[in-house]
Amino acid sequence: MSVEKKKILIEASGCHVHLTQAAIETLFGEGAVLKKRRDLSQPGEYLSEQRVKLVTKDGCVENVAVLGPPRAAVQVELSKTDCRKLGLTAPVNLSGNLDGASDVMIIGSHGEMKANGSVIVARNHIHMRPQDAEEYGVCDGDRVRVEVESDRKVIFEDVPIRVSEKFAPAMHIDFDEANACGYRVGTEAFILYGTPCESKGMSAMDMEQLINEVVKNVCAILGEEQQGKTCGGSAGSVAACSDGRAVACVSETGCADNVIREKLVTEKMAKELVNNCTCGTLCFAKGTIITPAAKDILKAGHKKIEIV
Repeated sequence: MSVEKKKILIEASGCHVHLTQAAIETLFGEGAVLKKRRDLSQPGEYLSEQRVKLVTKDGCVENVAVLGPPRAAVQVELSKTDCRKLGLTAPVNLSGNLDGASDVMIIGSHGEMKANGSVIVARNHIHMRPQDAEEYGVCDGDRVRVEVESDRKVIFEDVPIRVSEKFAPAMHIDFDEANACGYRVGTEAFILYGTPCESKGMSAMDMEQLINEVVKNVCAILGEEQQGKTCGGSAGSVAACSDGRAVACVSETGCADNVIREKLVTEKMAKELVNNCTCGTLCFAKGTIITPAAKDILKAGHKKIEIV
């Protein structure tokens, strides 16, 4: 099955700071203003001529860009690598969210200041205008999957959508993520539509082989080959899926004697569990990947998920 996907501009941002007007004057002198060097892709945003140094007791990062215009709060956006240089443990937050943010000393050409609660690792995200969101079929706050087409192909999961009339459509990542996915200017990225397995390019034959392999592992662990058996809802029972594959299920007591040891629980498998198991609790082995769509189906089918 082919996967629908739509191109989205992707851009990488290095470490930078946003300053209040008061902070600008503290760092660059009384009456100082930011001097625009060039516009950025987001309307009204620009890179300034000014630079600052970030300092902690463990290290420093020099030549850090200052972005304009001035904001209501000082915000320092670093990568995880930058944080290691400074000995900081900063939260991965969306820009503007300073909950749990770390502290740093900022040094400018005319002064310095202690910026408490200012340092975050900016979470990747996608900017869109309302008309773009309508075109892409998403809403503000939605999370999407984005495939980066490069020589180090990567799929970013759970990328938040941010919608505003002030935005231009673009996905933003930091330099750590850019290095991981082999990004360079001109690299193409696509929002994916479909199940995770489909979106990763897995063919029907590959999927069937994976399922068959998983079933063999489950049967080996349970020590039995059970096909065509109906799940009666008793503790430790085994249900047969519509294609004859055996899956383990448990009763309302949450008995973990029989555990579903699938590597990947897909939407199709979740439907089979809902349709063929009358028990209310399903135990999955630790490390099992249950896709979001599969979780939704199990939840809608009143199946409780336990990881054992």
